[in-house]
Amino acid sequence: MKKLLVALILVSVAAFAFAQAKTVKNPDTFIWLAYGTVDSVDPAKAYDNASGGLLQNIYEPLIDYKGASTSEFVPILATTVPTVKNGLITNGGKTYRFPIRKGVKFHSGSALTPEVVAYSFKRNLVVDCEGGPQPLIYEALFGIGTSSTDIMGDGSNKPVTLAMLNQAIQVKGDSVIFNLKGPYAPFLAVLAGYWGSVVDRDFAIAHGDWKGTQEDIARVNRPEQGKEPLTEIASGTGPYKLVRIDKATEAVFERFAGYWGPKPAMAKAIYRIVEEWGTRKLMLLQGDADYALVDPMYYAEMEKEPGVKVAKGNMTELGNRGISFNQKIAATDNPYIYSGKLDGGGVPSEFFSDRDVRLAFTYAFNKPVYLKDINKGFGVAAETPIPAGLPYFNPELKAYPFDLKKAEEHFKKAWGGKLWQEGFQLDLTYNTGNEVREQTMKLLAEAITGLNPKFKVQARSVEWATFVNSQNKKLLPIFYIGWGADFADPHNFIYTYMYKTGLYANRCGYNNPEADKLIEQGLAESDAAKRKAIYYRLQDIWQEDVPGIMLHQPIRQQYFKDWVKGYFFHPMENNPNWFRIYSKGY
Repeated sequence: MKKLLVALILVSVAAFAFAQAKTVKNPDTFIWLAYGTVDSVDPAKAYDNASGGLLQNIYEPLIDYKGASTSEFVPILATTVPTVKNGLITNGGKTYRFPIRKGVKFHSGSALTPEVVAYSFKRNLVVDCEGGPQPLIYEALFGIGTSSTDIMGDGSNKPVTLAMLNQAIQVKGDSVIFNLKGPYAPFLAVLAGYWGSVVDRDFAIAHGDWKGTQEDIARVNRPEQGKEPLTEIASGTGPYKLVRIDKATEAVFERFAGYWGPKPAMAKAIYRIVEEWGTRKLMLLQGDADYALVDPMYYAEMEKEPGVKVAKGNMTELGNRGISFNQKIAATDNPYIYSGKLDGGGVPSEFFSDRDVRLAFTYAFNKPVYLKDINKGFGVAAETPIPAGLPYFNPELKAYPFDLKKAEEHFKKAWGGKLWQEGFQLDLTYNTGNEVREQTMKLLAEAITGLNPKFKVQARSVEWATFVNSQNKKLLPIFYIGWGADFADPHNFIYTYMYKTGLYANRCGYNNPEADKLIEQGLAESDAAKRKAIYYRLQDIWQEDVPGIMLHQPIRQQYFKDWVKGYFFHPMENNPNWFRIYSKGY
């Protein structure tokens, strides 16, 4: 009997110990760790991974992607996804009607109405921050290359007017109508992005935002960085409301009690910025975080750790990573070009306008070492902006080889031979905390400095928000950056990198009239064979012009505490993604 009693006690103790060991820390809070400061939570400005990830938890679009699909949609603030069949797409594909959901409240308590939705889209188009995402909407409504400051898209710099916006975006009954310039196949996909977030009109105006009048457009248009109306405040309809934000450290969210949709499991969510890898790792292992961003060089290390859940397999991102050359560097008050002259102590503002310089850097880059030793094989080699998995990707293109002799030849030709004689000083920039990018730029710097003692090249980290906005101001001569698809079409990548007003082409002063013409044709063309010929030629132009060194298409793995449930991979997901999908428990 005593033996039986002792056995029962031991079983009970073991069960208690097991239960204690499996206790979930912070059961009602989801803590997400990453590196990279937040740029803005204003939908007219946010156009980066971190900022966009926060927006999609606060705000909601009219429609969203269905699960992991990149081509199917579900209604969110609209009640129906428009199709030709249901009669909500008419006029030859130029008119889209969205019935607006009733009974939806903003975090402030204001009601969602069709008039508020129309104001929101017009407001975002009016504010239209430099380097922001609104050209995506402008392109569909007014044509390629258009913006608030050049509504004709022809360099005439004619500004947008309220009358134009009222014609393009209208309210009829319980619906909002979009009148496009012409048929635009990816329009639904464009509206599914976080740049299609619907803002709270009453809240915005109360906090100094656009009043909805023609007279007030100039006051709010193209605000100075950090002074956009909603840069650190928000009122959306999403499942979480923003409680507080410090762009350099963390953003805190609480579940919105008045949310119209399914109640998310987590009562609170925290996006916390932790630049140092060892700290992120320790916090995840100890259960002080539920997710930690892990760079590929640490994947193998994390596979051995207990208490960690790894999401992997068939997780190829619809995006790319690469090094960009700025051919028209801003010369005024720019510490990144040092002397600003080709005198051995800096670089001139048009340093990379010399194709021999771009070729020399490209030949000096050891891509096989990058892919194998730095990125640890977690990427598909990329040669042009179009990633594998999209139509018209050309798999036959070959990379420039790693060839230091050719690099030296081109350095000696560059700038009429003066570059080799005088030398130069340059920093290769990347965002702080990203160790893959750090090691990449060090690899390139070491190769270049080894060619000539007069070449003073080093890797330099820049805090994320500063990194993004320095690109917008054209201050960075060379930088490692990535692009994730806004919508699943090659136009989104080619336009961004190669069209004169595309985000990265503009940041880097790249302008090729042949490419511009082909991009315009590719967007308008509906014949698949003709589109293929256009995009194949554009990929050839990329390799001829060498605007940058395209590196890879990422293959992701995600690392959670083992109590986390709900994650699914989306090839266009942000970091952070949706807090609403998560729960915690064993």
